[in-house]
Amino acid sequence: MGMVIVIMLYAYALHHFSAAGWGHFFPASTQDGAAELAVKREFQPQPQANERPYRALFQYFLSGVVRFTDAIGSRIHYPGAPSIGGYQGTGLEGFARTGTLLAAWVASGRSTVLQDQDSGTSIDLIAYLRRGLLAGTNPRSKGYWGRFGSWDQRIVETADVARIVWLTRDQIWLNLTPAQQLQITAWLRQDEGAQMPANVWLLSPVTVRVVLHALGVPGVSADANSDDNYQRFKRNYVGNGWFSDPPEGVDFYNTWGMSYELFWISYIDPQFDHDFIRSSLNQSADLTAHLIGTDGVPIMGRSICYRTAVPVPLLAANLLDDQSMQSGMARHGLDLIWRYFVSNGALQDGALTQGYRGADLRFLDYYSGPGSCQWGLRSLVLAMLHGPESEFWQSPEQQLPVERGDYRMVYDKLGWIVSGRQADGSVTIEIPRNAGHSPQPRPYSWWRSWLEPIFRRPFRPPQQDTEYNRAVYSSALPMVGDGD
Repeated sequence: MGMVIVIMLYAYALHHFSAAGWGHFFPASTQDGAAELAVKREFQPQPQANERPYRALFQYFLSGVVRFTDAIGSRIHYPGAPSIGGYQGTGLEGFARTGTLLAAWVASGRSTVLQDQDSGTSIDLIAYLRRGLLAGTNPRSKGYWGRFGSWDQRIVETADVARIVWLTRDQIWLNLTPAQQLQITAWLRQDEGAQMPANVWLLSPVTVRVVLHALGVPGVSADANSDDNYQRFKRNYVGNGWFSDPPEGVDFYNTWGMSYELFWISYIDPQFDHDFIRSSLNQSADLTAHLIGTDGVPIMGRSICYRTAVPVPLLAANLLDDQSMQSGMARHGLDLIWRYFVSNGALQDGALTQGYRGADLRFLDYYSGPGSCQWGLRSLVLAMLHGPESEFWQSPEQQLPVERGDYRMVYDKLGWIVSGRQADGSVTIEIPRNAGHSPQPRPYSWWRSWLEPIFRRPFRPPQQDTEYNRAVYSSALPMVGDGD
């Protein structure tokens, strides 16, 4: 009888708590191949600014698209550690988060038919994105992304899907039938009225509405004053262009999350709360410029596998107002970040690794799967909005604050003191309320890896104490320690 109860409890746990499709995930490579080594060579310091390393980086991620897109075309199933969201969910993340990069390439006026250098396969980016969008939003397709409601991860992915649609509007949207446009619209509008966390999630439905309004979809309005999601999000404003990220607080999500979404809202609809968004982005760019060292960033907070998107505020401010953040500084910030992480193991299998430098499951959140970390492409997305002959790629690099001299910036509203040392290019964040605390990362213990295949769900260690409660975070000595 006791064994029967154990079996029943185990079956219940598998049914209610396991990650769907657990057995379909497959591990990532553990060693650099020829493709990774080639990109590392491209990111050696250059005598002058040019676009070449970023073309190589784009081709690298394109190779991952070619290798890992499913047969239907609406999901990219990268290799790597699973998330609680399941196999199909991370496949959607792979498509939406990488597809935005492909769409930015198309929008920049570059060639839309490319050859994958690894396989020799030719890929038509417009046809690829069109196929994925139509399969993913079609309820009769096996590639359908599904119906969703409150608290669903797909709420967040709608913003990237909407961006793909808007960026390729001339090539795809305007050439769809009314029925196909309605199909895509219906899938995107499922987030209307949905409940969600009171943090950056609130901006995803705003981005969707701004996009659909710009495309002329009947019955969709975009007004900052009457948008409840947007007004709720603004209540999290702390100062210096940054927002609290409930329930945790202030962290680097402001670079790759809040500033990114606000940029797109303003880029698509410049009248949408124009003064506040432009001001907050300019302030965010200034703060972020003081957080980038020549040896990385003083990383803290959750979702650190998005680390290559830290320069987003510099790029956003530059795209919206050239005088507030000059091209040379925005480009240099981009170079420092990508050079640091490319040289420290951020690339594997045509995608970004699941960690800070290399893959590091200690710091991989339970909600992050193989496609999740592709949000780190967001800085590359904004860079690729610049055409190949743009001033952005040609301008001489301008030094960041830490390269010009020492500084100590007190941000009372954030509760941070940010310091830079010119001598070694390092940056630190001091948090006075955490004085005396220096919690260390929890290990990814053997028993965690043992439990995962039994219960078919992640058992990675929670790291909130290390991520938010240290007195000092340093670019020279990142909180991740030696685990990666």
